[in-house]
Amino acid sequence: MVSAVVLAAGESKRMGRKKEVLPVNGEPMIRSVVTKLLASRKVDEVIVVLGHQADDVGGALSGVTDERIELVGNRRYTEGMGTSLAHGVSSCSWGSNAFLVVLADAPYFRTEDVDGLVDAHAAGGAIAVPVNRGRRGHPVLLDRRFRDELEALHGDAGARNILDRNAADVVEVEIDHEGFLVDIDAPEDYEAMKDGITPR
Repeated sequence: MVSAVVLAAGESKRMGRKKEVLPVNGEPMIRSVVTKLLASRKVDEVIVVLGHQADDVGGALSGVTDERIELVGNRRYTEGMGTSLAHGVSSCSWGSNAFLVVLADAPYFRTEDVDGLVDAHAAGGAIAVPVNRGRRGHPVLLDRRFRDELEALHGDAGARNILDRNAADVVEVEIDHEGFLVDIDAPEDYEAMKDGITPR
């Protein structure tokens, strides 16, 4: 069983407005991310972690009807992304074999990229990361053996520290485009990327 945890609780301070609800390719960013995850038959549940402007983000998912999706609220979102990841993983089913960590402001991955990460884990990779010409991006998949560490995260500490401590367990999955490397943090990022990208 594979659980995706979508981090959508942040305050979008650099953007100046809640970025997850801004349109990319004609639909809210969060909706694009979630629908790509749900398009994978290898993802068994999608946990969306809400916080800042939770009602707006939840509203952007209105009409997405799939029994695999669940919205959860992180009351401690102001303390940093680590609390949201910890809360999201804690909300996943106990039968989860792996956790896919997904950034809601990185909407240009593809469903087949997710499938490749799941396949790498099924083949024995404890941690699977997408890579293009040596550059790593998101989503990242971690085996259930890291559940306790993920649930113990706090502040702004994310999964990167776990990857660094377990470098020997990381399997890099080569992806043939650069979309998964793109995240949208600032207004200039959004203006450049809101109408989509041309993967190279």
